[in-house]
Amino acid sequence: MAAGEAGAGPGPAPSRSQMIMDKISSGEEVGGAGGAYSYNTLKRLDQIWSSICEVQSDSKVPEVVTRVQGPLVDYDLGDGSEIFDVLVCGGTLGIFVATALSYKGLRVGIIERNIIKGREQEWNISRKELMELVEVGILSEEEIEQIISSDFNPSRCAFESKGEIWVENILNLGISPAKLVEIMKERFVSSGGAIFEGKSLSSISVHDDFAVLNLSDGGSLPCRLVIDAMGNFSPIVRQIRSGRKPDGVCLVVGTCARGFDRNTTSDIIFSSSSIRRAGNSGVQLFWEGFPAGSGPTDRTTYMFTYVDPHFGGPKLEELLETFWDLMPAYEDVVLENLDIMRVIFGIFPTYRNSPLPAAFDRVLQVGDASGIQSPVSFGGFGSLTRHLGRLSNAFRICLKYNFFTNILFSTNHKPPPFNFSTYLHFSTNHNLSPFNFFYFLNNRVEL
Repeated sequence: MAAGEAGAGPGPAPSRSQMIMDKISSGEEVGGAGGAYSYNTLKRLDQIWSSICEVQSDSKVPEVVTRVQGPLVDYDLGDGSEIFDVLVCGGTLGIFVATALSYKGLRVGIIERNIIKGREQEWNISRKELMELVEVGILSEEEIEQIISSDFNPSRCAFESKGEIWVENILNLGISPAKLVEIMKERFVSSGGAIFEGKSLSSISVHDDFAVLNLSDGGSLPCRLVIDAMGNFSPIVRQIRSGRKPDGVCLVVGTCARGFDRNTTSDIIFSSSSIRRAGNSGVQLFWEGFPAGSGPTDRTTYMFTYVDPHFGGPKLEELLETFWDLMPAYEDVVLENLDIMRVIFGIFPTYRNSPLPAAFDRVLQVGDASGIQSPVSFGGFGSLTRHLGRLSNAFRICLKYNFFTNILFSTNHKPPPFNFSTYLHFSTNHNLSPFNFFYFLNNRVEL
């Protein structure tokens, strides 16, 4: 026996999460939050979460955007090259604002490091919010019906034994991201839009008259306006926030599974206990549950919590282990009787300083990158659709009249009336009454 092998035994037994996930076909991974479901992706995301917790205040942050004084001169466009009106970084959700701008007659391009493709897991949204795409003119009412995979009412809100509130037409539609994004992609290309897939942003040089996007493959693209739709982990946002640790983080785990006999209503938010253990941490757990459109007994169940990002906090895999223990009681099912089709997980940072003020001329964030609304307070796709008409009109005016300073840009990011994610984070850490939540839900949140 070689030195160092004495006493060596088998490695640690796989977790229940790993055993469950290894039995599931992870399918093709796509860009955007929730676009990958494999155990390896879970471990990678846990590494990212650990790195967030370990961030030091003096950490060096890569400089992605630099300001170059004066106009862009002696730039070699090459044969057949052009200057875009708008370049959108991040295509899974950026495709919507890009298409809206292209439909306004602007020359628009999208830079996406993967391929622009919607995930398998449904997005939940209200019909009112979905109709924003029709009002902007990039989707028809007939196409709305084609992408809806589930439609249900009512939805429950409840905390422990404090009673229940049932609401209608809130997050009550499940839509197919795969179908919707494919429609948008076809619309965008047919309207003259250009797509640069498999290309990552390396840096941006902002001049007085143009911005130049330098790509990781050595190429470069000039434009008048850069839209950052790269989500919560945008490298541009990291630079703007100086790599600062988030004030709070929402950790989400869940499943889409088959085998739920009672499956006609949803939970927008439900909590049945105050504090539970996840790993070595005490956390307050919240639940969401939605019927899924893939079958009459198919249901998506989310468990999430709000935590401070510090060393020793619960990992996503530890939350999943708690999920397997508690979900059967919450959904009144037997875990072994379920056919688990997908395991879902995500990390969503929250900041007190939100929405994020524009920091650079000719560069502006949209969606989760902007912090205009936090996840679980109807962020992601819902947040983008809600503001799409206002933002696309504002961008068109900026381009028409050459309004590209960060001061003018900041006026486009009016704050939402209520930040649900921030409220929950601080209420769970400062012992606020759950009835405050019901008050805000009924009186202040724009649903």
